[in-house]
Amino acid sequence: MDKFKKVLFPLLAALLLLPVINGCGRTEVTEEFFQSYKVRSGTVLEINNPNGEITVSGWNNEEVEISALKSSYHGREALDEVDIYIDIAETMSIWTDHPDNDKQVTVSYEIKVPEDILVGVIECTNGDIEVQGVGGNPVLSTSNGAIRAHDVNGIVTALSSNGDLTVTGARSLGSLRTSNGDIEAELPSLHEGLEIRTSNGSIKLLISPALSADIEAETSNGTINLGNLEIETTLLEQTALRGSINEGGHQISLITSNGSIELDQLR
Repeated sequence: MDKFKKVLFPLLAALLLLPVINGCGRTEVTEEFFQSYKVRSGTVLEINNPNGEITVSGWNNEEVEISALKSSYHGREALDEVDIYIDIAETMSIWTDHPDNDKQVTVSYEIKVPEDILVGVIECTNGDIEVQGVGGNPVLSTSNGAIRAHDVNGIVTALSSNGDLTVTGARSLGSLRTSNGDIEAELPSLHEGLEIRTSNGSIKLLISPALSADIEAETSNGTINLGNLEIETTLLEQTALRGSINEGGHQISLITSNGSIELDQLR
């Protein structure tokens, strides 16, 4: 089997002309892509898609299944300028090539992976990212979009400029950062220091009561609220908290400028 495969989007694509008119009287043109690959156990999946959403979910089949939809209000010529490439070597890399960074075309992905495939770096510029029921240590990054990660057997890192972050059911957390959006996460275990930060949004963190950690929380315009989590505090004010759980350990930092911070027990 060749170690390298490169697939251009049009190979197995079916062109669909849909009578969808936008506000400027233009017709939306779409093109679909579907392909599946059997890759070796432990392969790391990486995706780069500048303009469009990405959904990756686990399933019980042995193949990686890739479905994609290109869409544009700028005609079939615009679609033809945008290609999808798939490289299967040490990693399985999927990326969308927009000529001259032209964003007249949106490409949305829905990808299904076996449980022995590891999700790595997933990057967007404009689009939501969602992963569910997968393994690996995903690093999820978008500039304009929300990030949602659920039931990940690994450490989730999530970074956005404009969008909410939601991480539940992961084995642990890496850094969680957004500029404009809320952050909601569960922390069952802690492998190193953790920073959770937003500028305009609230933070809600559910922490396992079995963890040993030092906690700092700070907000400029908001309040800090404690639920049933037992924290031995050395500072507790409306906008600031310092304390420890189970005599302390790795540092957990929660910071927002405009929003509240809520800490509670993960059940």
